Amino acid sequence: MPTYDKGDQVRVTATFTSNGVAADPTDNADDVTVTWRKPSGGTDATPTATKSTTGIYYVDLTLAETGMHTVKFAGTEGVIAAEIVELEVAHSVFD
Repeated sequence: MPTYDKGDQVRVTATFTSNGVAADPTDNADDVTVTWRKPSGGTDATPTATKSTTGIYYVDLTLAETGMHTVKFAGTEGVIAAEIVELEVAHSVFD
């Protein structure tokens, strides 16, 4: 699992497949939802997924809290699937 510094901006990517082939969950990127759980326990459902290419979606996040961040991508039509990514922000003497 990658470790980041507080304040880093990261691109989190999810890949959706069907029968081993990259596939879009839907014809509309709005049907890929992103939920971001922060170390403080709050959940942010406002990040919007951007389609990079067929089946690959990403979101750019600024990590402003130390601890474990969990990001969930979910397809709600077509390829109904979810991918969860965990990111750790290390404590620093500057925090």
